[in-house]
Amino acid sequence: LANNIVNSIAIDQEGNIWFGTEGGGVSKFDGTIWTTYNTSNGLVNDYIRSISIDSQGNKWFGTYNGVSKFDGTSWKTYNTSNGLANDDVRSIVIDAQGNKWVGTYGGGVSKFDGTLWTNYTDTNGLVSNIVNSIAIDQHGNKWFGTENGVSKFDDSIWNSFSNGPSSDFISSIAIDLKGDKWIGAKDGKISKFDGTTWKIYDTN
Repeated sequence: LANNIVNSIAIDQEGNIWFGTEGGGVSKFDGTIWTTYNTSNGLVNDYIRSISIDSQGNKWFGTYNGVSKFDGTSWKTYNTSNGLANDDVRSIVIDAQGNKWVGTYGGGVSKFDGTLWTNYTDTNGLVSNIVNSIAIDQHGNKWFGTENGVSKFDDSIWNSFSNGPSSDFISSIAIDLKGDKWIGAKDGKISKFDGTTWKIYDTN
């Protein structure tokens, strides 16, 4: 493994496991052999916060200095010079249409359709420009965990939730098969939202 601090993990269609580390770049493990990718061979930055893999098998790495795309042979970098809202990337998810949704630290959310970038900030619907996590539900709604609560976007209308989660500082979001949203916050508690009611889980 390239570094002992691992921020993100993803598994590709062939079963390879990709580990994003804090300063060591990316490690790929095929079950037998480890391969490391870093700034010496294509990665834009060795501090990896997120990994997502698209339907073509391209790997998208969110780093402190933009997004690196790896097709297995070639690398391409996306940053503020070519459309990304902010180079400090905290989260990446890919929707059913193949759009990449990139959550940044300070720039809001950038959507990339493969050609064009669209940026969303607190001036046009997002509750905060610091986006730590993103999840997409079965209806295609995007849920953004920020440092000022949760924002939901249905590609048309924004809704914000800052009085339901246990804390406004949201660190992670996951959605189960029933559509319930499970939200991790900085205060150490878990909030569950079924679309109507919030429930808080903690050590007590």
